[in-house]
Amino acid sequence: MKMKKYYILNLIPVVFLSALIMSACTDLDIDVESELTPENFPTQPSHFEAAKGPIYSNLPSAYAIDYWRLQSLSTDEVLIPARGGNWDDGGIYRELHKHTWTKDHSIVRGIWEYGFRGISSCNQILTMFDAVPEGELRNKQFAEIRMMRAFYYFLMLDNFGNVPILEKFGDDTPTSTRAQVFAFIESEILDILPYLPTAKDASTYGRPTKWMGHALLAKMYLNSKVYTGQAKWNEAVAQCDFIIKSGLFSLDSDYKSMFLPTNGPSVKEFIFAIVYDAFKITGNSFTRYSLTPELKDKYFLGSRSPSNCMKTLPEFYDKFNLPGDVRNTTWLIGPQFNNDGTPITVKTTYIKLDETYTGPPRDTIWQLNLTREVWLRGDPLKMDTGNDWLAQYMGARSIKFYPDKNWDPVSRSDNHDFPVFRYADILMMKAEAILQGATATEGDTPMSLVNQIRNRAKAPLFEANPTLTELLDERAREFVWEAWRRNDMIRFGIYKDKWLFKDTESEKYRELFPVPASQINLNPKLVQNPGY
Repeated sequence: MKMKKYYILNLIPVVFLSALIMSACTDLDIDVESELTPENFPTQPSHFEAAKGPIYSNLPSAYAIDYWRLQSLSTDEVLIPARGGNWDDGGIYRELHKHTWTKDHSIVRGIWEYGFRGISSCNQILTMFDAVPEGELRNKQFAEIRMMRAFYYFLMLDNFGNVPILEKFGDDTPTSTRAQVFAFIESEILDILPYLPTAKDASTYGRPTKWMGHALLAKMYLNSKVYTGQAKWNEAVAQCDFIIKSGLFSLDSDYKSMFLPTNGPSVKEFIFAIVYDAFKITGNSFTRYSLTPELKDKYFLGSRSPSNCMKTLPEFYDKFNLPGDVRNTTWLIGPQFNNDGTPITVKTTYIKLDETYTGPPRDTIWQLNLTREVWLRGDPLKMDTGNDWLAQYMGARSIKFYPDKNWDPVSRSDNHDFPVFRYADILMMKAEAILQGATATEGDTPMSLVNQIRNRAKAPLFEANPTLTELLDERAREFVWEAWRRNDMIRFGIYKDKWLFKDTESEKYRELFPVPASQINLNPKLVQNPGY
């Protein structure tokens, strides 16, 4: 286990009070039980740690799998097709890809519950310690909890838009508008910024800091026109400048090192990351879903095989075309070889290799080959590619989160921490805001900002300011697989577009996911998003 995880791991197994066993829905009319007495009333920061455990145990529980799936499978970035009936799973991946999800979609429901479970745990803790006297202890501890609540609310704002604002545990409020939720998050962060820690070290890793607050505000202001109808480009630049001028963050010289299973506090540009541990904080499974079984020996994965389901669309892969760009090497494509240079081969038959084969039964030795192209051979309504060897191995595979040889062979969980905000995004957000009309500051231009990222990637530098389209493509290269593609596509107005196997443009209302039907049944005060 990595040393940097001890601080977070100590929070995970704690059961503090029976009140912290929370409901996953938004019907939160539950009595708060407390066993606080004058003898055990919190007087030190450590006294709060046990109570804060549910905030951080919930955070990784869905982010790197189901939350990531909502952000990526609903875009042109990632594809999980059916294969001869395998991996259809009731159509949940196909519905995300084609923008045909309903208010009963299981992943959508799970993320609604995930977000409000986090909000509920924050509110429970704030209520539990409401009697803590005013002063530094209260201000700092409450700031951490409120910042985490603001982050959970940002996820709800971005994905669902119109949600109830629950400021206290037990609140039973009707749905607020997206603009009202935006204003609530903004006011919360601005109120607590003076009390958030400013250090960037192991003690604050995976926890909210002042810089996380500025990064979240920058992301909100960058998307303000989407969220509220009012652009806030200058405000986005101002929040980026707070982080840039802090001098605490810089681009790591090695792009790929940030996504190794051993990443952690030593990464210079992580502003906020979600901590994972293959055995104790499970839920990051990129090794499992991206790799094929035939590659397990090359990456020292032991006896348990990867699942071989996730691939990218050809047109998205084509964005990785800049000469010398190290980000090009985060994909597996073409014939595959062992570490000693010998081909990775499979002994099979012609009919198992290619189900369209009509010749006599024959054995063959086939070299594993991951194609750029992805095609349908089975039921097109089920987005089925067929299940022969050629079908199973179509599509480029991402190894940006480098395969983890120390994964848990039972759960197939990885050790990679998942970056949410990193310094490269601050530079890119500032460049985009200036391109959109914000006043340039500190002598920066969109060209100079993006060229810092290009220089680190060893890609050709821009000789003039990039266009917005070029900047969006650069974001695709830099932040692929980091759960920002949906957010970017909506902001740039292309989330509705057609792509491979998505044959029609989607309606604008698809920019928000529906309030799950199960939640409206539990809480009639909830209002369904338009279109659903």
